[in-house]
Amino acid sequence: MTTAHGARASNRDALLDALERIISEGSVHDVTLDGVAARAGITKGGLIYHFKSKEMLLHALVERMRMRLDAHCVDPDMSPRLALRKFLIARIHYAFALSAQEKKVMANLLAAASSYPALMAPVKAMYEGGVEGLARVEGTAGLALSVWTALDGFVLLEMLGVRHFSAAEKEQMKAHLLLQVEQGIGLED
Repeated sequence: MTTAHGARASNRDALLDALERIISEGSVHDVTLDGVAARAGITKGGLIYHFKSKEMLLHALVERMRMRLDAHCVDPDMSPRLALRKFLIARIHYAFALSAQEKKVMANLLAAASSYPALMAPVKAMYEGGVEGLARVEGTAGLALSVWTALDGFVLLEMLGVRHFSAAEKEQMKAHLLLQVEQGIGLED
């Protein structure tokens, strides 16, 4: 039974990997259930076992991306102050390390949200949870919201091709944001 479950889980991941590649090479409009199944080397029935529709498939990819970010940035075992500091520092590093392919997938998923508004649910949940976390650390909400918003603005500008920052500009922004967090949220608990 474990083998079958493991195979199902790996099929699910293979389908999401295939979807991500298709979106990074084109757009969400290029996505078909048949195409994703073929790209993953899985039957359409195997795909439908995991995802009943294109929207469910896209939603699962957005959720997986959110979970990756959380795994990189969130540490529930730390005190609220140290967890917030770690979260912001990790988010800074994450935002400045996104590849062009990752930004293209994000841009295409954002565009798809106009046709599939439910794709925004995991993103909204991430923000709601983040804001609740900020409320637990006295005196840091302004700094944390400013850093978070600056990072999202930076990623959005690059993701949409509005502004591409030079390596020097990115290093300067990253260093400044890290300094703000390190000075504004000390290690003391």
